[in-house]
Amino acid sequence: MIGAEIYNKQDGKDVPFIYGVVTTGYVWKFLKLEKNVVFIDVENYYIKDSRKIIGIFVEMISSIKSL
Repeated sequence: MIGAEIYNKQDGKDVPFIYGVVTTGYVWKFLKLEKNVVFIDVENYYIKDSRKIIGIFVEMISSIKSL
């Protein structure tokens, strides 16, 4: 996420936040980097709840499109 932030700044893009995802393939965690602060969702999402995981991705994409 830090690398993406640096890349965007060097490319002249002012990106207000960057999303991140960490997964083992079975357990998923979602993060958001905003103004040098990392927000980590405290909930673990499991692959058996794939609808929730896809819903989170849809929300991420929707929030980016509204910029």
